[in-house]
Amino acid sequence: MRPDHPMLLHSSGAVAELQSRPSSARMQNYLLGGRDNYIVDRDEALRAADRIPFLESAVRHERLYVLRMVQALAVAGIRQLVDFGCGLPHAPTPVDVLTRIHPAARAVCIDNDVLVHTCADEMMGGKAPAVVESLCADVRDPESILASREILETINWREPVILLFGSVLHHIEDAAAQPLTVLVDQYKHVAATGSALVITHASADVSGKPVRRFAKTMTTAGCPVHLRTKEQIARLFDGWQLTAPGLTAPQTLALEYPVPPQAASYAGTARKESAHGRAV
Repeated sequence: MRPDHPMLLHSSGAVAELQSRPSSARMQNYLLGGRDNYIVDRDEALRAADRIPFLESAVRHERLYVLRMVQALAVAGIRQLVDFGCGLPHAPTPVDVLTRIHPAARAVCIDNDVLVHTCADEMMGGKAPAVVESLCADVRDPESILASREILETINWREPVILLFGSVLHHIEDAAAQPLTVLVDQYKHVAATGSALVITHASADVSGKPVRRFAKTMTTAGCPVHLRTKEQIARLFDGWQLTAPGLTAPQTLALEYPVPPQAASYAGTARKESAHGRAV
């Protein structure tokens, strides 16, 4: 972590607590070449990379997919974004992409990692006239998130919005009281016609054993990864229309045909259509 990082200005107790366990947001930041991470995050990322040597490439392909989809949706006219599990700011961010196309865009970036919100000024700085809010919350608590000041004062649910779940849903276990599909549906339900759902999610369908070893290592380290099949991930889009190229490995968008065996996830984008079958 850089010496002038704002988190180092916090109490030593808070820093010690953060340094004691790895964070998926900070590990991703490290794998993308960022500096907002601790030794425990770097060590765990390197340990995970021993299990899945193409981890850095997989993370970068997912990130590229997300940025390209946000760009395409912004060009199509969507001016709002809710980024669930936004992670640490690493330029360009989805908000950067959106605001370049729509300078007055509105966005809420949500994460339950306190370091993410310590860096919120960097994430939101220089965005005016855009309205960008940072919300410290757990994606698994939709009622609280949807009732938050940050959401209520920023997002107009009568207008299309991008619901972005980039590399976050595989950290959530299905629960009998709240299956993952039900959780995502609560956010989909409030979105207006024309809205978009963007998801990247870890899977062992393509690469098999290395990805399963990676998930086990992460889970043992206290950062659970719940792998799902293509069919299970596809259910998260139920009721919305998948856009081309459908639910596929992120490498497909980078025109890598055939998809190399290093794919470790699926990525998909869907639009909410009206009763007449039109997204907008």
